[in-house]
Amino acid sequence: MTVVAVIGAGAAGLVTAVELRAAGHDVVVYERSDEVGGVWVYDEAPGRTMYASLRTNLPRDLMAFRGYLFDSRGGGDDDWPRFPRHDQVLEYLQRYTAAHELASVIEFGTEVKNVSETSAGWNVETVCDAGAKAGEFGAVAVCNGHFTHSRAPQLAGAEVFPGSVVHSRDYRRPDVYVGKRVAVVGTGSSGFDLSVEIASVAEQVHWCGRDFDGIHPFPGVTNLDTVPMPDGLTSDGCLSTAGKRLPIDAVIWCTGFHYDLSLIESGVVAGIDAPAPLYQHLLPIAHPTMALIGIPQRIIPFPLFEMQAKWFSAVLAGDIELPSPDDQEAWLKGWHRHCRDAGREPYQFRNIGEEQFDYIDELAHECGAALLPDWYRPLAYQTQQSRLANPLDYRDRPLSVQGDSRVVS
Repeated sequence: MTVVAVIGAGAAGLVTAVELRAAGHDVVVYERSDEVGGVWVYDEAPGRTMYASLRTNLPRDLMAFRGYLFDSRGGGDDDWPRFPRHDQVLEYLQRYTAAHELASVIEFGTEVKNVSETSAGWNVETVCDAGAKAGEFGAVAVCNGHFTHSRAPQLAGAEVFPGSVVHSRDYRRPDVYVGKRVAVVGTGSSGFDLSVEIASVAEQVHWCGRDFDGIHPFPGVTNLDTVPMPDGLTSDGCLSTAGKRLPIDAVIWCTGFHYDLSLIESGVVAGIDAPAPLYQHLLPIAHPTMALIGIPQRIIPFPLFEMQAKWFSAVLAGDIELPSPDDQEAWLKGWHRHCRDAGREPYQFRNIGEEQFDYIDELAHECGAALLPDWYRPLAYQTQQSRLANPLDYRDRPLSVQGDSRVVS
């Protein structure tokens, strides 16, 4: 049995605490805010990343933790939409917390300031209203998410551009863009959603990016176009892209986030875009009693977090024999080579996309957990195809593949 510090009480931290306890470990969860939920907590104040209209871009069949469904048999309601609103996801996580009696092990209002390795494990320094303290732990699970430090390109002319420039983390609703000409930069989920939402009130939206992943034209939306990534802004209020100058009033960066690893002592893991060296995308090489849960992106998050947590719990219990550090390094080099061969930039090495299914099953095999159900991959594929073909209303269209949850189609 190991005493483990879990940093963060969002989805990753909650499921990690549950899996660690199920494997016989003791846990203390540190959460700097006063509630569970992490990114799923909506707040009008700056610092949160949730926008008012957000619904998941995945059906709740895929979203759910195993054994805790997104319906009345678990943490959801049968009449919730198949693509839930952010407040419903938060409620699901709150119910998950209560069902697994986690409140007693969470220290709210407590921020972890430093994690350093000792001869016996890890020293975790925290601060709260009562003051600073430190504790010794046999292991640490870092579950602090990656939606805090915004990532935005450095564009020539940005300092003289007269319009508004914000990151999606500070976007809440489209009202401020009524009648304006807006550039939305980035082709991830937030760029996808915000382009459509802002186009409902703006004069013109230019959705800027390198790869639009086969997204079909937006039927009936005449004021939304797609353009290449910008290369500059001008003092007379224009966006420069592919040799064109497009008059705009505002820019919204939907270009992702940097990881915050500043609380971990140097030498353990590094990198603000693709943290390394990590074996199996979560275990710092040569530091097998620490895990970074939730580093991969372009994933279905909750089930991946859960399997990473199961696998780490088994590692700590001695049920998994890890390869040598040299073999772990070889695995990492192989992953990087695979990414480069696929044409990915270094910051994209964290994106595992379709590889997530084999990855989850590999972890499951190693820790003795059940593999993904037969319907999982087909439902994920059908969801993606529907999103590309019906970008305006895919969340409200029926999906023929049925998962475990009772859903309203």
